[in-house]
Amino acid sequence: MIRRFRRRCRLIVAIGSSEHYDELTNPFRGSERRRMLESYLEEMGICDVRVVALNDGASEGWALENLLKKCSPDLLFLSDERETLAALAEGKVAVVRFRRTGTVSSTAIRRKIASGDPDWKRMTGNTVVRLIEKYDGPARIRRSFDRAKPTERAGRAAGRS
Repeated sequence: MIRRFRRRCRLIVAIGSSEHYDELTNPFRGSERRRMLESYLEEMGICDVRVVALNDGASEGWALENLLKKCSPDLLFLSDERETLAALAEGKVAVVRFRRTGTVSSTAIRRKIASGDPDWKRMTGNTVVRLIEKYDGPARIRRSFDRAKPTERAGRAAGRS
């Protein structure tokens, strides 16, 4: 997606939830996630994309206003996982929805790291592997998974997955 549009538009990739870290879904600080994405794009030969880390704030509406204020996009690409944000954005900026595809999954990488499976290193770029290790990512991710286990067990017992 980035390769296709970067030649036609000034692209900014916004990473949300930058205020969250050391959590199951966000084990890294926003600045660390930004650096990982920048390094991955550079490794893939994509160097003309700006990456920003933004706070989510109190609601998706606040997050959208923060994104619009800080990045002033003409066009907003949102994956099908961000339907609420897309609905809020319509009328304020042109929205293009896309189905998320691809081979890189941060969730899958975190799961492999948490289980001790070294194959996680094959699931992303070499520069990202080095940064994850530099940021003590494997230990941080395992701690996040360990803290979440009681919550996950309670969710399963209540019929949630």
